[in-house]
Amino acid sequence: MSKDTKFLLGIKDQNIKKVTIINNIQEKGPIEVQAVLDYRPKACPKCGVLNRKSIIRYGWRQVKVKLLRSSERDVLLHLKKRNFKCKVCNSYFLAATSLTQRNHTISNNVRIACLEKLSEPVTMTHIAHELNISSSTVVSMLKTYERDLLTHYDWLPSVICMDEIKSTKDANGSMSFVFMDGETHQFIDILESRTLASLEKYFNRYTKAARMGVKVIVTDMNYTYPELVSVFPEAIIVTDRFHIVKSAVVGFNQTRIRVMKQFAKSNIKYKALKRYWKLLLKPNEKLDIKNYRHYSFIAGRHTQNQIVEEMLEFDPDLKRAYDALHTLRSAVKYRDLPRLRQVLDASNQFPEEMEKHFLKLRDSQESIENALRYQYSNGPLEGTNNKIKVLKHTAYGFGNFNNFRLRIHLMFALKKGA
Repeated sequence: MSKDTKFLLGIKDQNIKKVTIINNIQEKGPIEVQAVLDYRPKACPKCGVLNRKSIIRYGWRQVKVKLLRSSERDVLLHLKKRNFKCKVCNSYFLAATSLTQRNHTISNNVRIACLEKLSEPVTMTHIAHELNISSSTVVSMLKTYERDLLTHYDWLPSVICMDEIKSTKDANGSMSFVFMDGETHQFIDILESRTLASLEKYFNRYTKAARMGVKVIVTDMNYTYPELVSVFPEAIIVTDRFHIVKSAVVGFNQTRIRVMKQFAKSNIKYKALKRYWKLLLKPNEKLDIKNYRHYSFIAGRHTQNQIVEEMLEFDPDLKRAYDALHTLRSAVKYRDLPRLRQVLDASNQFPEEMEKHFLKLRDSQESIENALRYQYSNGPLEGTNNKIKVLKHTAYGFGNFNNFRLRIHLMFALKKGA
């Protein structure tokens, strides 16, 4: 019976014996268990003298140890520890156990469970409630992970994906810098600030060989990150393809809204542009050209393709913006460099809203062309950022950047080891 109880409670120490439940399990409150820890020590931990009848039993000391919950109830172990006396050095010591750390009353199983729960998107208060420990204990256990978190300044991946995410209240900047291995998609680190000065200071800590080994930097349209080529002299910049198209989409939507507002709200052109704007963003090859149906504000039955053609007749600026957007999207999708250069040519006349965004694209044309030459993208990092945002949201935000960073590392470290 004692062995079964030990197994259910996760007690593996063979020196813990006589495990029995001392309260009525039908009653409310924690399950209370008592046990005895006793053995013959091999040597004195103070003076190191081997036990040749030089260590004698010297009474007991009882401690309360918190175990993992069982059947949704807290479990409290009343552990009776043997006290010893060394006749050589005249010192006293308690029997040691693998159940807890030295001088601690929280079991190691609870500590492991705490670290596992810290990798989940829940609050520290919730973790404390689940494990029957205090919130400050949860924070202390989180900080124990920090000593295992070492930055190796002699290595960097050959491909680095870079992005930013909303930071904590105590951080130096409003946005924090996140980067990962672009080939293995493993999270590397999150930095408190994304400013160029702070990034250069951080990456210059790495050895020259490590920085020279970086060949590709994948980033969005942020103007800061391409400046890091001074730190990584062998690296080329690759702009994420999603952000290339997104920039053109923003410009097109601004053009559409301006054209739409030229008409009265009662005008069918205004209503059509407001209601069917998603069709204008849909790739040409995905527009339905077979099925006819009735569309509000437009007389007769039409296909999706006909509706788009009808709306493009409303204004020449809308037509030019539409052609520019879908030419760019097609060039990016099919990795068509000549077509990309054609649409980005400065001689093209686009509406003011589109021209503003295409000017930014022309400034980054070399990195945009690299996006069509290489398969790298920031997609995996965007997915990582979403997980970080979920963690931050469900934990009701973080006031301390260091705790935020530790939980992120813990989350991806346990996922990697799973």
